[in-house]
Amino acid sequence: MDTSVTNSKQMAANHYVVMGGTFDPVHNGHIKSAQQLADVMGYSQLVMMPCGDAYHKGQVTSVEHRVKMLQLALENIPNIRLDLRETQREGATYTVDTLLALRDELGQNTHIAWVMGTDAAKGLVCWRNWQQVFELANVIVIHRAGEPLDGIHTKEWPAKQYQQINEFKQQAHGAFMTLALEPFEESSTNIRQALLKNQSVENHVPQAVLNYIEQHGLYRGNH
Repeated sequence: MDTSVTNSKQMAANHYVVMGGTFDPVHNGHIKSAQQLADVMGYSQLVMMPCGDAYHKGQVTSVEHRVKMLQLALENIPNIRLDLRETQREGATYTVDTLLALRDELGQNTHIAWVMGTDAAKGLVCWRNWQQVFELANVIVIHRAGEPLDGIHTKEWPAKQYQQINEFKQQAHGAFMTLALEPFEESSTNIRQALLKNQSVENHVPQAVLNYIEQHGLYRGNH
């Protein structure tokens, strides 16, 4: 199971693609989105990076449980790896600090891409040192097909938008693109609410993760 955990130096030398999140809990939608992104963009591997102190999310399940569920979910998925650096950092976790570390490790020529959904993209200009994100990496905004992108202030972003995937992948940093993916029903919030009501989520969560949730009594109102 530890084989699902990696560090940046173990990844392909030419790209490092990060999908961050609280993953509370990880669900099928997270995995399907990551796999579809890798397929469409032609990335050989992606990284899921769970955050540590999710100061912007309020109360979340412990890091230990969230990491264990991710490890179980990714156990048989070779092209998605885990980077746990943010869970090992004390205090609030800021994306720019993570990107500074990644750029230092990977060098100036590696294509680094930070993946975010539309809600995160809309709030990007409020992030700590947000403009520096584009000095260190590229951004991929994933959205559901047909979903409006109003409210994402891309004109304020110090980055160039690319439409062609191959051109985008040649950029080490300073670029962004939007990518429409197939919509999925799952959301961590809905799954937590369903579990609290003792409703079935077996179609939305990997079985190994569901077994872990049941074993530890997670999301039942006592964690």
